[in-house]
Amino acid sequence: MKLRNVLLLASLGAAFAGCGLFGPSYNKPNTQNPDEFQSRDVLAVNESANLPMMAWWEKFDDHQLNYLIESALANNNNIQAAVGNVVAAQGFLRQIQFAWIPTAGISAGYNERSLIAQGYNFQATPSYSLNIFQQIRSQEYAKANYEAVLAAKDTVRLSVISATTAGYFTLLGQDYQLQLQKQLVEDLKGLYNFGKLQYEEGLISLYQLQSYEQDYENANAQVPIIENNIVASQNALRVLLNQNPGDIKRGVKFNELNSYGVIPINLPSQVLRNRPDVRQAEQQLIAANANIGIATSSFFPSINLTGLGGSASDALSNLFSAGTDYWVDAASVSMPFLNFGIYGQIQQAKGQYYAAYYNYLQTVRSAFASVDNDLSAHQQLTVSLKTQTKAYDSSVRAYKFAETSFHDGLYSKPQLLQNAVVMDKAALVLQQSKLQQLGTIVQLYQDLGGGYGYKNNESTIKFGDGHDWD
Repeated sequence: MKLRNVLLLASLGAAFAGCGLFGPSYNKPNTQNPDEFQSRDVLAVNESANLPMMAWWEKFDDHQLNYLIESALANNNNIQAAVGNVVAAQGFLRQIQFAWIPTAGISAGYNERSLIAQGYNFQATPSYSLNIFQQIRSQEYAKANYEAVLAAKDTVRLSVISATTAGYFTLLGQDYQLQLQKQLVEDLKGLYNFGKLQYEEGLISLYQLQSYEQDYENANAQVPIIENNIVASQNALRVLLNQNPGDIKRGVKFNELNSYGVIPINLPSQVLRNRPDVRQAEQQLIAANANIGIATSSFFPSINLTGLGGSASDALSNLFSAGTDYWVDAASVSMPFLNFGIYGQIQQAKGQYYAAYYNYLQTVRSAFASVDNDLSAHQQLTVSLKTQTKAYDSSVRAYKFAETSFHDGLYSKPQLLQNAVVMDKAALVLQQSKLQQLGTIVQLYQDLGGGYGYKNNESTIKFGDGHDWD
């Protein structure tokens, strides 16, 4: 039977089955994107740069931060696991794509007893079974699945960049916090010691002395907690770098980090295009839509071709020549007649599409909300930081005035130390405020999908357990 006859039969079968069974076409959901965000960050600056490719962390001018991110992107275990998932999805796609190619089993042997065809024997049995419409939708499904896994890898890259940056800022902040806390302890200790002398001379009450002691002990108790937090932050960064526990080198000091003028402003449509989780959700929706087509295409006929070719060793050179009738008259077209389970498969596929549809809408809505929240948080915390900076500057001026007055004999040592304690506490509040403001910058760039495309050329590496990738 000629192949064109088989295709004709397939077309006729498709006509009988009904073309509507091919499955629905994909239509992108209308998410009603707003023209602008409700929250406006007046501190944001307009940028035309491609956010996924933007190395936004370089705006902080810290070479050590740049090194950490480069190292994390190259060595992080979660990224490598995501790369493996991409390779697997690519293999599945190729498997579907190669389904158009017939398969063949080959066997060979040697016959020394036969007087007619003594010598080597060769036999090849090709087979080919294909549902054309199912193949088309399966390929669409595999392609969308591959794109979804690829987007999932980008999501992991995005989270690693954010976690590394936030972890590094936290570590620098804790270093500075420890420095400030030790200074506060020293000043409170001095105030407590002078309080004991004043109490012995009857100048202050026991209640006042105990208050000095409690402040000193409470502040001193925070020092080991901060030191432990520094160890935990270092180890968290080492895990991101795929390294064992150890020290992390520092670059720019925390109080020297510039946290102003590094925020971009983008339209919601750009946010959707940049966020890999939105891409992943849409590709999952496309895959679910194609899966309906795969289920419904079961009603279409399948083309089945089998053949048997073989000859003695003296005919091996002519095996694949034009004269060899490799495909024998074993072609057929088959299609289901009584298989009500297909309807259940279609219902299952439609239910999965329904879930994927609303998962996509939820992802988009969350993207809009998170960016709007980030813009509001950055602006408000930046205003708070400026207010705390003014309060700290005021405490510094008060301390300098008290220091001058102390040297002039107008202030006592306890009064000077009390001004020092106020300044120390104001510095600690300012440190926490700046750390929170830096956190809003990191979160905003993550929600904008910034930086995940930077040097996005991971490939599989050698296994560490003796297995080779090749």
